[in-house]
Amino acid sequence: MLSLASASVGFSVMGAAPVGRQIQVQMATIADTLASMEGPDMYWEEKGPLQDPPKEESDFKEFDKYDTFLKACADNGVDLTQADITVFAPANEPCRQFMSTGGKMDKSFCNYHIVEGKVPSSALSSDALKTKDGGSLTYRRKFRKDFVDDAFTDVKNGPPRTSYKANIACDNGLIHMINECLVPGWSASDWS
Repeated sequence: MLSLASASVGFSVMGAAPVGRQIQVQMATIADTLASMEGPDMYWEEKGPLQDPPKEESDFKEFDKYDTFLKACADNGVDLTQADITVFAPANEPCRQFMSTGGKMDKSFCNYHIVEGKVPSSALSSDALKTKDGGSLTYRRKFRKDFVDDAFTDVKNGPPRTSYKANIACDNGLIHMINECLVPGWSASDWS
């Protein structure tokens, strides 16, 4: 019995990693990840079902990108490579809609989408969501979705059958896809 116990101890020691040695997985920065990843999936979009001859919905499936948000950050000197941040990233279509209503994608706008620290979607309700521009984001759970101000994140197959992933790990933080742009100065009284 004693020899069996000592044998099990020997195996656990043999399989243990050397003390003082740390392995760090290198992925990519938030900026690099946003530049290369596929955004929310889109169906129909501007092409619509009115094609001649009619086409199946899956024929129109595409993925949005993050070029507009990345360009706005670069143009305004907003660093997406700094350590320990969480970025709430709007794809090109929400950015286009925001700008079509007179919205400006300035430095304050870009910094409002960045929160200090790695905040997973499971902690959105409990962590302070202070943005880099000095504002704060408001978390709400409604319609079985996680909302940050007016935008939702971490939704699988939400309307219209589009997914918004969260907790996308990068070397310097996390990315949460959001369905619309966050507006600096937003207040809970604006939420309906």
